[in-house]
Amino acid sequence: MNLRKAAPGLIAALLALAASAPLSASAHDYPTVDRIEFVHMCQREYPDKPPHEMLYKCSCVIDKLAVELPYEEFVESSTAFYASSIAGERGQVIRNERVAKALADTFREQLGKARKGCFIN
Repeated sequence: MNLRKAAPGLIAALLALAASAPLSASAHDYPTVDRIEFVHMCQREYPDKPPHEMLYKCSCVIDKLAVELPYEEFVESSTAFYASSIAGERGQVIRNERVAKALADTFREQLGKARKGCFIN
């Protein structure tokens, strides 16, 4: 078999296969702006670390979250998680709400796993 003659057909078949193969996170893809906001917020949590290092690590975290949580669940649970840290009566409402507390706990657990998997202490 002449590989030079077969190569264009083989390349076309491989490209078609690659285009049809789903990416691992495609089932739970997040809007780009939400990914960017998450990475920026994550970087601000580690001001003592080099920004370029945290760019990669924080991007890793949101990618891992996107695999584990559908977007709607990410929005609900992350909102409950961050709202529970609000001081005073407003935050107390969230902390006392059973559903919100469960959502915040779920996000805290997933975030911890993702951070650990991306080498963020």
